[in-house]
Amino acid sequence: MRAMARLGFTKYEVLTYWTLLVNGPSTAREISEESGIPYNRVYDTVTTLKARGFVTEVEGTPRVYAAFSPAISFMRLKNEIDDLQKLFEEELSKSKRKDQERPAIWRTTDIEEAIEMVKESIENSKYEIILVAPEKFLEKIQRDLEKALLRGVTLSLYTGGDTSLNGLRKKGNLFIRRFHKLNHFIGMFDGKEVIDIQNIGLRPRNPPSFKATYPEIIFAQYAFVREAFKESELILEDIKRKNDIRFFTTFHAVDIIKRYLPKKRIYAEVIGRNLATNEIETLAGEVVGYTVLLEEGVDNFDLKTNGKIVKVGGMFAVLEDYETTKIRLILD
Repeated sequence: MRAMARLGFTKYEVLTYWTLLVNGPSTAREISEESGIPYNRVYDTVTTLKARGFVTEVEGTPRVYAAFSPAISFMRLKNEIDDLQKLFEEELSKSKRKDQERPAIWRTTDIEEAIEMVKESIENSKYEIILVAPEKFLEKIQRDLEKALLRGVTLSLYTGGDTSLNGLRKKGNLFIRRFHKLNHFIGMFDGKEVIDIQNIGLRPRNPPSFKATYPEIIFAQYAFVREAFKESELILEDIKRKNDIRFFTTFHAVDIIKRYLPKKRIYAEVIGRNLATNEIETLAGEVVGYTVLLEEGVDNFDLKTNGKIVKVGGMFAVLEDYETTKIRLILD
């Protein structure tokens, strides 16, 4: 009964509902006698329980009240909470300020909460999702990943040798790389946030986990994924949208450019920060070259736009003309 109190039910509401479950349909007088609730408080207590779908009233004199079973009552409560959540999220999407949002970190030791964090980040992604994870874990979020692919989000997976995630095939732009250092789950979403579930390879019941939007933490995970890229092997490439291949990482974009540029013309659309002026600009043009020196931490591509050639680098770019996490490639 204490659990109901944690959900916001009053002491009298809990006692009334429990009394009706145990004793069956009862009058207000019987409820008062069995539960110890003052008689003059029974009616207003029953009224609130009726409004929440936990109790019904049987017509007659005297009035008789009956409890819905816990399965029905809590299903109604869950539906009420789900509806409230949707309404809250709709209003939040209209009102949330994103221009001055501060970085933060959210921690949990509940694996279900960590998985929900991952699902939320997948749903909010628009360009590229990078996941470093054992395949067994990926199965838990496969349907969410399928939806992301159908939205046009690029999915870059670093996992083991078994590639039986057939539900992800033919739905979008999918890249799977074989990688064996899978002790932790690492997720990067559009370069804006990261999620880390620690020691997942050891399968603890509730591993420590966090989501972070701090640039320093994002950079650390970005650096790890770059190392994973160097050590991994591309074992599956499934490009469904050749005119819309999205990335937030330049090393993944440059990998495509490196393999296709000799055979195809490649165009790019980029939203990036001009490192000279600090202004955000939208660029479009043909890719005419690239540089990839992973050991030195350099990966960029040359974009011919508006009659000039500029170098486009990735997150934390220094040597290039533009820094970007929003890349769209088009294979002609």
